[in-house]
Amino acid sequence: MKAITLRDVSKEYGNVKALKSINLEIMSGEFVGIMGPSGSGKSTLLYLIAGLEKPTSGSIEVLGTDVTSMKEDQLSEFRKNNMAFVFQFYYLLEDFNVLENLTIVGELARVKEPKKKALELLDYLRLSHRKNHKPNQLSGGEQQRVAIGRALMLEPKIILADEPTGNLDMEDSLRIFNLFKSLNEEKGITFLIATHNVELTSYFGRIVRLRDGMLV
Repeated sequence: MKAITLRDVSKEYGNVKALKSINLEIMSGEFVGIMGPSGSGKSTLLYLIAGLEKPTSGSIEVLGTDVTSMKEDQLSEFRKNNMAFVFQFYYLLEDFNVLENLTIVGELARVKEPKKKALELLDYLRLSHRKNHKPNQLSGGEQQRVAIGRALMLEPKIILADEPTGNLDMEDSLRIFNLFKSLNEEKGITFLIATHNVELTSYFGRIVRLRDGMLV
């Protein structure tokens, strides 16, 4: 089954052509990397797939649904039920502890027994001992794992990650990618990850390369 399909997708910001006629298919269960120099369009591509931005032209299907024609409320509901986004910056709620950061997401998404699910995820992520700590008491790698746990509260079929290890050292980067890979293999989650770190290329089943807004 196709997880993501882009047909002749272009994105312009004023006179800047960020993406130019992109045609791309990602199959369910794939572990795909997006690589290319800074400014090549990696983040734009992920934002369009997530429906966080609209393409200037072309169409995008996610799990067989055309997300480019959806209204914002429909898109928000679809995204909540199918996709999660992991950013380079963690965007954790600083006034809440680790457990609360996950539980709040579950409550907003009407997840059944959100606190129980959050505790199970923290155990899976090996963060149970940090559940009562606030984000500023965690390392960068731990904060990113909390952000991943928050994404997993929604039980996504697809995870889009934009430079998720950009602020981490190599040791923590490898931990995050090992976690991603295990989620891909154990739960069948489709991953599309933008990264500039060539040392992580061996993790990917396939690499999509961008340059100047075009596939190369």
